[in-house]
Amino acid sequence: MKSKPDPVKTLIVSFVFSIPLSFLLIGVYTTMLVYAVKTGASEDAMWEFMEQEELQ
Repeated sequence: MKSKPDPVKTLIVSFVFSIPLSFLLIGVYTTMLVYAVKTGASEDAMWEFMEQEELQ
Protein backbone atom coordinates (compact mmCIF):
# COMPACT_ATOMS: atom_id res chain seq x y z
CA MET A 1 0.00 0.00 0.00
CA LYS A 2 1.43 3.38 -1.03
CA SER A 3 1.37 6.28 1.39
CA LYS A 4 0.33 9.73 0.24
CA PRO A 5 3.09 12.37 0.07
CA ASP A 6 3.13 14.84 2.93
CA PRO A 7 1.60 18.12 1.63
CA VAL A 8 3.85 20.28 3.82
CA LYS A 9 7.06 18.62 2.57
CA THR A 10 5.79 18.81 -1.01
CA LEU A 11 5.07 22.54 -0.61
CA ILE A 12 8.54 23.22 0.85
CA VAL A 13 10.26 21.28 -1.95
CA SER A 14 8.24 23.11 -4.61
CA PHE A 15 9.20 26.50 -3.12
CA VAL A 16 12.88 25.52 -2.92
CA PHE A 17 12.88 24.59 -6.62
CA SER A 18 10.66 27.43 -7.88
CA ILE A 19 12.60 30.34 -6.33
CA PRO A 20 15.95 29.74 -8.14
CA LEU A 21 14.05 28.87 -11.31
CA SER A 22 12.15 32.15 -11.21
CA PHE A 23 15.40 34.08 -10.65
CA LEU A 24 16.91 32.28 -13.65
CA LEU A 25 13.92 33.17 -15.84
CA ILE A 26 14.02 36.81 -14.68
CA GLY A 27 17.74 36.95 -15.47
CA VAL A 28 17.32 35.48 -18.94
CA TYR A 29 14.36 37.72 -19.75
CA THR A 30 16.10 40.86 -18.47
CA THR A 31 19.28 40.05 -20.41
CA MET A 32 17.21 39.48 -23.54
CA LEU A 33 15.37 42.80 -23.14
CA VAL A 34 18.61 44.73 -22.50
CA TYR A 35 20.15 43.18 -25.62
CA ALA A 36 16.99 44.02 -27.58
CA VAL A 37 17.12 47.66 -26.49
CA LYS A 38 20.81 47.91 -27.43
CA THR A 39 20.22 46.42 -30.88
CA GLY A 40 16.95 48.31 -31.40
CA ALA A 41 14.97 45.11 -31.94
CA SER A 42 11.50 44.47 -30.59
CA GLU A 43 10.66 41.83 -28.00
CA ASP A 44 8.92 39.65 -30.60
CA ALA A 45 12.01 39.76 -32.81
CA MET A 46 14.15 38.55 -29.90
CA TRP A 47 11.82 35.61 -29.23
CA GLU A 48 11.99 34.74 -32.93
CA PHE A 49 15.79 34.91 -32.79
CA MET A 50 15.95 32.61 -29.74
CA GLU A 51 13.62 30.09 -31.39
CA GLN A 52 15.81 30.04 -34.50
CA GLU A 53 18.91 29.45 -32.32
CA GLU A 54 17.21 26.49 -30.62
CA LEU A 55 16.31 24.90 -33.96
CA GLN A 56 19.91 24.93 -35.21
